[in-house]
Amino acid sequence: MRTKSAERRHHILRVAAATFAELGVEATTMSEIVSRLGGSKATIYNYFPSKDELVQQVLAQSSELKLQQSFAALDPARPIDEALRHFARAYLAQLLTPEMLSAMRIAQQNAHKGGEGGTRFYAAGPKVGWTIMQQFLARHVEAGTLRPCDGWVAAMHLKGLIQGELLDRAMYGEKIVAVRAIHQAADRGVEAFLRAYRND
Repeated sequence: MRTKSAERRHHILRVAAATFAELGVEATTMSEIVSRLGGSKATIYNYFPSKDELVQQVLAQSSELKLQQSFAALDPARPIDEALRHFARAYLAQLLTPEMLSAMRIAQQNAHKGGEGGTRFYAAGPKVGWTIMQQFLARHVEAGTLRPCDGWVAAMHLKGLIQGELLDRAMYGEKIVAVRAIHQAADRGVEAFLRAYRND
């Protein structure tokens, strides 16, 4: 159960994430966030000493809590096609949520202006997750299920195939909410990956 302080911190992060997504990181001031929260600047600065720190915490929260859940569900006991299909559907659905799209936009904006938020976002979320996938694929190479390959390169190919159909469209504002369309795109990505890498 969260303490009152933890609840307040979580509320600040939620409001900040929504404001960054709406106005952009550069255009958002701490005063704007405070006006949406209510209260005083002193309150928000008690939790986050600077705007940059707030941006980084928004990114870390999104990346750690969202993307890694999909990777944690990878089941090495399942046949590889089933395991990857299950993963890809969950991963793509999570990637296309408004919260995750906002986090990625914030990370890109922060990286563009030279901040560390984008780097921390990648290190805390996508890099951790895709390293898990790299290890998963490496086990299948050792077992002979997949052809000998560089596990990281193979993971990046899988990532591109899963995301390729829908992510760009979503990042540019198209709302993609149909579960069937997300599942079909994920399945096609996995099918293409296995055609290239499976050791038949």
